[in-house]
Amino acid sequence: MAEAYAEFLSFDWGDERWRAYLNGLYPPPNQEQIAKFKKKWYKKNIDVSFDESYEPAQSWESCTAQPPQEYGPLPKGIYHDGSRWSAIGQKATICFAAYCVALVMAVGSWAGVFPPYQVTVIMVVAFILEIVAKFGVKFSKKYMHNVLVDDVGTMPIMAATLMMPGLHTKVRLLAVLPMFLTALLSFGQICKFHKQLPDFVRDFWSPLATAKARKQVMRARADVEVALGLIMVVGALFMLCAPITVILFWNFMMMRYMMSSWTQDSFQRIDHCLSPVLMRVPGVKQGYQADRGMPFRMFVISARTGGQGLALQLCRPRVEERWQAVLYSLNLVSFTSEPQSSCGCI
Repeated sequence: MAEAYAEFLSFDWGDERWRAYLNGLYPPPNQEQIAKFKKKWYKKNIDVSFDESYEPAQSWESCTAQPPQEYGPLPKGIYHDGSRWSAIGQKATICFAAYCVALVMAVGSWAGVFPPYQVTVIMVVAFILEIVAKFGVKFSKKYMHNVLVDDVGTMPIMAATLMMPGLHTKVRLLAVLPMFLTALLSFGQICKFHKQLPDFVRDFWSPLATAKARKQVMRARADVEVALGLIMVVGALFMLCAPITVILFWNFMMMRYMMSSWTQDSFQRIDHCLSPVLMRVPGVKQGYQADRGMPFRMFVISARTGGQGLALQLCRPRVEERWQAVLYSLNLVSFTSEPQSSCGCI
């Protein structure tokens, strides 16, 4: 059995049959569920004698060497590895300068030097410059797909929701953080691949472009985005945030959840923390289990249902269906009239 499992691990998971099967799962499975789907698919299509319940014995060292989240997938845009920066010449230099200004202003905003609204505008300019530098300007479905799959592609959308009037200054300061982390990821890739930069700059910043570092930053960014949304809801209850701004931001988070396994993981960890406590409290238990009613329940995915959709009730389910239709038309998510389950129960 150990040999069969070793063959399973060494299988080329770039196989087009597996990729087509994975892309057909809706809702998209999270990082923990992908391993179960791999075993089921491998047994059905490669080795019918494979025991999908088999788990190799692990030493204490191997179990504690790295957290499971570090093995999560990175976004698979056409330029996700950053190599594009080595081929666009002076455009990379312009983006490097834009990100330098944006990062410095972001730090300055937290120190009280720059207003956060101006920092958000500069961040948007830097993101748009990167998009234009890497993809140009076109009007086609393929172009929109490539842009939105890219790590910075959705950031101008998020920034647009946060630039709406009615946000408290401290909330705007927190809202700069996810944009700062995204800019830092792009800045690290530019420093690694742009050949015209000085060696000391490349050596100092290029570690940010490693897969491990990018995954850690992406996970932290997802946590900050979810926390920001929850804080905005509380702010709306205390009249510190305009309700329309909160609604627009959570519409963005619907799209984010459908496209990002890191965001799905953040919601599930929130549910894992809240469930053991709230499920013991009479009265609160029933409210937490209800699909509607409790404010915090609007934004928490029930891990017991395998993350089957974000329970955002602020804008009614039809809004989520519209996002699904838009993303499906751009080939960003895949679903059919009879969607396959992604809870590991198929």
